[in-house]
Amino acid sequence: MGKKYKEANKCETETTINVLYSEKVLSIYTNKVDLERRLYKILGEPKKEYIKGRSVLASLWEIPLEDISKINKVILRADIYGM
Repeated sequence: MGKKYKEANKCETETTINVLYSEKVLSIYTNKVDLERRLYKILGEPKKEYIKGRSVLASLWEIPLEDISKINKVILRADIYGM
């Protein structure tokens, strides 16, 4: 049985990508369920999951900036824009 994700209201759906230079990581936060599933398949377990009850509300991944192969996979395969 897979994880149970809770879809956010359409007007509250967001994905934030930040380059944290001092920490040397690419940070990806999303509450968009289909993107969370794709990132989970590409990157594995997130650094943090925001959970309410038994449902995952949002997830956060951090990729070291020197891990170019993972960053490339995310850019090429994750379809972050969802178009």
